Amino acid sequence: MINTKIAIAIISSLSFIACTYEYGLPEKKVEEVAVIEDITVPANKVFAHPGLLHSQADFDRMKTKVDNQVDPWISGYNKMISNSHASATYVMKGPVVTLIRGGGSREEPLPDNYSTAMEDAHAAYLTAIRWKITGDVAYANKSIQILNAWAATCTSISGDSNKALGAGIYGYQFANAAEIMRDYSGWNATDLAKFKKWMLDVFYPVNKEFLDTHWNACSTHYWANWDLCNLASMMSIAVLNDDVPKYSYVINYLMKGVGNGQLIKAINHIHTKTANDDIDLGQIQESGRDQGHTLMVIGLLGSIAQMGKTQGLDIYGYNDNMILKGAEYVAKYNAARLSVPFKTYTNCANVTHTTAADDAGRSQIRPVWERIFNHYTKGKGITARYIKTAKDVGYPEGGSGDLNPNSGGYDDLGFGTLLYSVE
Repeated sequence: MINTKIAIAIISSLSFIACTYEYGLPEKKVEEVAVIEDITVPANKVFAHPGLLHSQADFDRMKTKVDNQVDPWISGYNKMISNSHASATYVMKGPVVTLIRGGGSREEPLPDNYSTAMEDAHAAYLTAIRWKITGDVAYANKSIQILNAWAATCTSISGDSNKALGAGIYGYQFANAAEIMRDYSGWNATDLAKFKKWMLDVFYPVNKEFLDTHWNACSTHYWANWDLCNLASMMSIAVLNDDVPKYSYVINYLMKGVGNGQLIKAINHIHTKTANDDIDLGQIQESGRDQGHTLMVIGLLGSIAQMGKTQGLDIYGYNDNMILKGAEYVAKYNAARLSVPFKTYTNCANVTHTTAADDAGRSQIRPVWERIFNHYTKGKGITARYIKTAKDVGYPEGGSGDLNPNSGGYDDLGFGTLLYSVE
């Protein structure tokens, strides 16, 4: 595993002034500078499989706990199997030839049809997990039926700028399902190869073009979730295809990327502990926008960090556990309904936020907390009081539309009580 460290360079021994970060650069006239050690990927890296959101050890743990009816795993499992997307009789909503998000527009006159992908990707993922836990090939066959059908039919992604969201969200979700199924003897090697190529030919080009160009807008014009979902997709496709250069691109972007997917831009300000709160809190780039999208960012950060962890990279620990600080900030404001500090934020398009958005989305439940909670509290022994509040409100964690029937209910693959609980 590659560890990250925080090194402190003292420029002046006469004054010690706290350093505040915005976009990874220190403010002027700062005498103390935090130098963050980047995470790197060896050129000869060999990928572990399954190696995205879950390892084989994770599946072994789930199976043992479910077989023995142990909580919280059995409660999480029962929550998952009550969802129609986890059924061996699930009826596909697609596939479609052209996946459209951002339809009814100048760029794409035809209407949106992305709900077909969001539902089918979740079904392929949940039935894959159910096969891993039960060994029942009916679930395995349902998963590969969905994956094969999409790879054989869908040839492009279209829409206005929102097609980047379609490529990012459904790209990482389809790839995660396939990564679980890759060792199923019933998945024909030719079909698996076709699926891998489909991900490279249809999803990856949109992911890469968006991250490289941001559709010719200024670099921080698009919100953090746009970058992060495309990074999650590229990361997933890279592991699925054992592609080290593509994987390295993602990790490098998280460290130094120009858009809001760079970690120090996604979590753009650390409010250090005060008399009113004895922990650091990380303000999310979308905190002043609306809480639904802020929660989406927490889910994507957790997914990316978890996929890195499975491959031995400590993204969770980067910059002194900044993902923990961001999650605590969002959980404190949304789940605990307590006030949080806010540093005025302005992006490159002169959109300015001066306060955390207090809208109807506050206190909504999204399945984004269990993976972060378990990593830090069980894995690292760090207290995460506000994250615990948030995850307890949604216990056992659900997903796949059972919390929200709209697209937001499918942004995260969910069901973390089963999938991420550890002793």
